[in-house]
Amino acid sequence: METVELILSFLKMILGLAAVLALLFVVLRFGKKMNYGGNQYIQMVEKVPLSNQAFLAVVRVGKSYHLASVSSGKVDLLKELPPEEVEEMMERRRRQLEENPVMHMWRKRNDRE
Repeated sequence: METVELILSFLKMILGLAAVLALLFVVLRFGKKMNYGGNQYIQMVEKVPLSNQAFLAVVRVGKSYHLASVSSGKVDLLKELPPEEVEEMMERRRRQLEENPVMHMWRKRNDRE
């Protein structure tokens, strides 16, 4: 009797794992086709949380970058950032992503499709 319960528990675990992997596949397969505002005039470049209801954001408007403080019901423009500084930071982040081994596997997977 105990072995039957053990086998049923094992089968439930395998089915649960299969469901999670199927959901992950769907999200990765169709999530990449979404447009996250890459071609928009106004774009949030980076967002850093300060608390549950407040964060700092670097926002690109046209060709200029701005640092903004966002909290519940209030947005304050703190300062304009030099475009060279922000673009240098973005380039540094891009290089770090390219050096990441997981990113290499992701690109190989996408190249096969």
